[in-house]
Amino acid sequence: MQYAYRSHSQAVTEVFMVHPAIHCNRLFGVRLLTFYLVCCLTPAANLAKDYLTINSQPSGATVELDGIVVGTTPYSVEIPGGYLHGSKSVFGKLLRHQVHLKLTLDGYLSKEVDLATGPTPWIALNGTNHGDFWILKTATFNLALEKAATSFGGNVQAALSNSVTVTMGPALSTEEIVKNANAAVLFLSSSEGTGSGFLVSDTGVAVTNAHVARGQDTLTATTGNGQSFQSKVVYVDPSLDIALLKLEGSGFPQLRLALTQSVQPGSSVVAIGTPSRGFQNSVTKGIVSGLGPMRSEPGLWIQTDTAINPGNSGGPLLNGAGDVVGITTQKQFLSGDGRPLQGIGFALSSSDLLTVLQKFFPNVTQLQVSQEQRKGKGHVSVAADVEGADIYIDGKFVGNAPAAFALPSGTHKIEVRDQTGGVWQRELEVLEDSDVKLAAKLLKK
Repeated sequence: MQYAYRSHSQAVTEVFMVHPAIHCNRLFGVRLLTFYLVCCLTPAANLAKDYLTINSQPSGATVELDGIVVGTTPYSVEIPGGYLHGSKSVFGKLLRHQVHLKLTLDGYLSKEVDLATGPTPWIALNGTNHGDFWILKTATFNLALEKAATSFGGNVQAALSNSVTVTMGPALSTEEIVKNANAAVLFLSSSEGTGSGFLVSDTGVAVTNAHVARGQDTLTATTGNGQSFQSKVVYVDPSLDIALLKLEGSGFPQLRLALTQSVQPGSSVVAIGTPSRGFQNSVTKGIVSGLGPMRSEPGLWIQTDTAINPGNSGGPLLNGAGDVVGITTQKQFLSGDGRPLQGIGFALSSSDLLTVLQKFFPNVTQLQVSQEQRKGKGHVSVAADVEGADIYIDGKFVGNAPAAFALPSGTHKIEVRDQTGGVWQRELEVLEDSDVKLAAKLLKK
């Protein structure tokens, strides 16, 4: 190059002389000088290509960057040097956002990490702020995946319509629901934040949202009576927002699960959890506003007007009998013009949770009742919120609420009606020697 041994100023002067058609002001000259120094005088060693490499043990894990699947491990992609080293020139490419990595592999816990540090303000020598940037922590990430749990000891209690033991108790007061559930509701904390959860087995298996456990191997779990335990993240569902934790020990209090069908629009529900800057195991109460799928999230969801705030995520949503019907998930909803919407909260259904738990507790399942179990009779008690309401069993009038019956084992249709048009229906599997208590809440047609 003809300018190799001249000073920077001489070189730039001669560049302008070679191009006399260019008329520029002093600012353009400064920018051209910068461009010349960076692009023309940079040592050849700095022009080497940079790569981001992601390895996993074992290999073959699916790689997601910012929610987009880009390949499997080992994975490598060319990146601008500024992503690793920053840039001293406005012409250099900088990383302008955090990069979130998620690795998933069947049989292993998913691994999620943030790859960059930042934000750092990019301020030029003249004081101009060119915005924030991030720098990758390293060019090569080596991550070990941990085997997911395959089964747990202990039992999960579930009020299923055809489980071996069935108890559908009458509606409890809010005070009774909270008193019974409080010891099994957890306050979860880590270096990344806080959330809520709840115990579902006496062996210390607990449930929370996947986003509460994201990127964590352990969480500190504090029970409603103030005891603290280290809990290990043992399972994160790859699609549903559900994670399972394991507390060391035994004899833990636990919450019972019920199918989502045990509530319907208008049913009263109670949420317990620890909102940010709120008291531990705070209680809010409301009704079910609706049931159904969400466009952007898999699973069945319960919409409720029960107050759900940051920190409540992962806590239980309880029906009138104190059984879990959902996992509360804090979401912010805005109107079309950006205003926050009131009275809209969501909980992922207990039916989705039961589907996950059945993988680890084979006894939690809606099994077909064998012929042996169908023999004999079971006892059914029926109460209603309208005294004297008519009771029909398999289409036949059998008396007025409250009343108790001995029914043959098998499937029966229970219907309760009052004179104003209110009606309540349930299909019930009666097992031999079972004792079922039904509390009918009548709804007008």
